[in-house]
Amino acid sequence: MISPEDRPEQELPGSRGWVRLMIDAHVGATNLLQRVFRYRPGRTPQLDNDSSEDVMFVVEGLGTVDLGTASFELAPGTGVFVPPGVAYAIENPGPHDLVLVSVLSPPPGHPEPAHPEEPVTRTPTYTVREEDQPVLAAGEDRSFRLLIDPRRGCRNVTQFVGYIEGSGARPHRHRYEEAVAILDGEGVVEIDGDQHHVARGWSVFLPPGIPHRISGSGLEALRLLGVFSPAGSPAAREDLPR
Repeated sequence: MISPEDRPEQELPGSRGWVRLMIDAHVGATNLLQRVFRYRPGRTPQLDNDSSEDVMFVVEGLGTVDLGTASFELAPGTGVFVPPGVAYAIENPGPHDLVLVSVLSPPPGHPEPAHPEEPVTRTPTYTVREEDQPVLAAGEDRSFRLLIDPRRGCRNVTQFVGYIEGSGARPHRHRYEEAVAILDGEGVVEIDGDQHHVARGWSVFLPPGIPHRISGSGLEALRLLGVFSPAGSPAAREDLPR
């Protein structure tokens, strides 16, 4: 569990913003690097990642991203896919800050994770809106919406928004590693038998093969952003006895 208070923001020179590093190799991640960016009104310089895919998600604020040969609107609930080597720039018209969760895969200097079994679309989809995607069931009180995955041209990760009401799933484990950002609500994360309280703004790293479960703890459903690698289905898991 990573609290935002434990990860101070660092200023981004020339980018009119700040970054908070949440999940990296220091917590055991090998395929994922999760950061939270906050941009004040204005335009960033041109940005790119030489060898990493970048999947972003808008948490707060409005703006645009110039990506490839087009410009796309940014609003809360927008997923953004930036392929390796593709330049982009983000503009925040104000008056409020623009907050995004970004996950790079692979982290710079790391080898690519295993590629997905399903085919990867050759022509990428750069932006996807949460509200436009169908709700898919993952258990009695768990559901999710898929955003960025191999259908959108992404080779390394799957990005989704998950919704948990009540006790959540039974203890289970995955083959992939996962970076989670809590978007709304409060809950409890149980990892290998230890329980931790989480709330909006917290991040959770789930290593492959480690038993865990996430439960809601209030009247409001727990809403989270999940990014995992290698890519696959958020519903795929190995259930364990309670």
